[in-house]
Amino acid sequence: MQPLHFKVPRLKEETIRVECWDLDNFFEPIHYHEEFQISLIREGEGSLFVAESVIPFKKGEIYLFGKNLPHVFRNKNFAYAGSGHPKAKAVSVFFNQDVLKSSLSDIPEAYAIQRLIDFSVYGVKVSDSKQTELSRKLAVLPEKNSFERFLGLLDILECISKDNNLHFISSLGIPLHSVQENLPKINLVFDYVRKNFSEKISLKQVAALVNMSPTAFCRYFKYKSQKTFSRFLIEVRIANACRLLYQDDFNTSECCYSSGYNNLSNFHKHFKSVTGMTPLEYRNNILKQSN
Repeated sequence: MQPLHFKVPRLKEETIRVECWDLDNFFEPIHYHEEFQISLIREGEGSLFVAESVIPFKKGEIYLFGKNLPHVFRNKNFAYAGSGHPKAKAVSVFFNQDVLKSSLSDIPEAYAIQRLIDFSVYGVKVSDSKQTELSRKLAVLPEKNSFERFLGLLDILECISKDNNLHFISSLGIPLHSVQENLPKINLVFDYVRKNFSEKISLKQVAALVNMSPTAFCRYFKYKSQKTFSRFLIEVRIANACRLLYQDDFNTSECCYSSGYNNLSNFHKHFKSVTGMTPLEYRNNILKQSN
């Protein structure tokens, strides 16, 4: 079976995407994506498939996957949705390795990080001796703002680059045949939402944009991004609201209406579901950081 080209739903404002997974099962099809991935397994065990290789994985382990490297975590005990305690918990970081390497190309001190990125073509498992230190660094990354995340990522990569006992999972790395796949439909949707999030956007309207029925589009979008379309739209709108709150020139109502909402109650509910805070708490945190 050919690996699935997976589209990481990174927002326009994000250089680094950090996701906290708390699921019944890890994303099942063997897949690849353009972004470099670092994953800390916080709960779960099973088999990790990387290119032609298979190794066991368990709680506490940390893995790196380079650009377009086919991989998948498969739970030992597959859990049915809603069956109880989630069996797949992880913190995963995604970023464009080409952009990072380019930005570090003139920094001699970053040579070890660039070499680590090159080696990630084989899939990398971090040694046990580094897991505790790196777990702490990865666990706090979701709480950091965008620039702090960038600095935190460099710190994490620098720490991994000093690991003298890295385990390379695959002997082949990326297959010789091309794994690039154009995803014009989902890219068209991403671009459309980013440009028009402040307006009313209906599922029927977006589905028609890519010549699909609403039902087929919903299945396609979830399969390719592991998010529902409605959740992606919420995240784009709340990301804009966060940007406006950060500027300190907009009150909550202005952020609400400028981000595509026409109901303050709905805006507050979605803002808290994405950030874990109310808009006021978010702004107060920003003010504390600036002081």
